[in-house]
Amino acid sequence: MRAFVFVVVWSLWSMGPAQAQGSKGAAQVRSALDRGKALVALRKCGTFLARGGDRAVFIPLRAEAYNKLGEYAAARSDAAEALALDPGNSATVMQYGIAFLGMNQADSAIVRFYSLPAGPERDLRLAMAYGMAHRCTEALPLLTALITKAPAPNALRERGACYAQLGDSTNARMDLDQAIALAPRDPVNWNSRGFHRWAAFGDHKRAIADYDQAIKFNPNYSFALNNRGYSWLQLDELRKAEKDIELAGRKNKSNPYVQRNLGLLARKNGAAKEACAHFREAMAMGGTPLYGNELSELLKDCPTVSVPQDLPKDGPGIPRPQRNAPGGSNAP
Repeated sequence: MRAFVFVVVWSLWSMGPAQAQGSKGAAQVRSALDRGKALVALRKCGTFLARGGDRAVFIPLRAEAYNKLGEYAAARSDAAEALALDPGNSATVMQYGIAFLGMNQADSAIVRFYSLPAGPERDLRLAMAYGMAHRCTEALPLLTALITKAPAPNALRERGACYAQLGDSTNARMDLDQAIALAPRDPVNWNSRGFHRWAAFGDHKRAIADYDQAIKFNPNYSFALNNRGYSWLQLDELRKAEKDIELAGRKNKSNPYVQRNLGLLARKNGAAKEACAHFREAMAMGGTPLYGNELSELLKDCPTVSVPQDLPKDGPGIPRPQRNAPGGSNAP
C-alpha cells in the first residue's frame, strides 16, 4: 500500500515541472504575440515543441503567430491540428477562420466565424468575410453596430469598403476619410481609401497619392505597391506599373492579386500566353474575389489546360478554381 502511495505521489510530483514549464513557455509565447512580436513567438513555439512541449498548448499559439505573419497556409494547417487535439476551442476556431480569410476562402471563413459567440473581434472578422464574399448587406449591420459602440478605424474602413462595393461613393468617402483622421499613420487606412474611394470609381491619380502615403509609412506594403501598380497600368504608365507590381510580388509571393495584375500587364504588352499563365496562377492561389467574376471572364479567352492522363483529376500542378476570397486588409 505504501509503495502504491509513493508511486502516485512521485508521479504527480514528476508531472509538475513539465506542466510548469509548459505554462511558463505558453506565457512567454502569449506575451510575444501581445507585443506584436509574431516572429519571436513563432521561434519560441518551435523551441518548446522541440523540447517535447504539449502540442495542444503550442500548436494553436503557433497558428496565431503564422496568421500574424501572413503565413496563412501554415496557420490553417496548425489550426486544423489544434482543433483535432481540442475540438471546438473558440480561440483556435478564430485563428482557423482568419487563415481561411487570408487564403481568399471567404465562405470557409464565414462558417468558422459564424459558429463563434458574438463579440467585437468575431463580428469584425465575420463582416470582413461577408464583404469579401460580396455579401455586404449582411456585413453592414455588424459594422454599424461596432462603429456605434466605438468608431474604430478598422471597422470604418471595412464599412467604407462595403459602401464602395454597393456603389455608395458618398458614404464610402465619409467612412474612409474618418478612418484616416483617427489613425493617420496607419498605412492600411491609406491603402483602403486609395482602393475603395478613388480607384474603384476610376480616379487613379488620387488613388496613387493615397498609395504613396501607405508606402511612405510601410515601404514593404505589398498590397499598396500592387494597387499602385494597377493604377499606373490604368494610366498607361507601363514601366511604373511593372516596377511596382513586380516589387509587390517579391515582397509577397502568395498574393493572387499580384498575379492578376501581372496578367493584365502582359496582356497590355501583347503577351497573351504569359497573361494566361498569370491568370491561372491567380486562380490557383484562391482567385481575386474583390473583382467579382473578372478572373473567370479573363480565363475564358485562354486555351484550356489539359490534365495529363497519368495524374489524378486533382493532381499537383493543375490549377483548380477556388471560390471565395485576404485576411487583415479589405483591399488586395
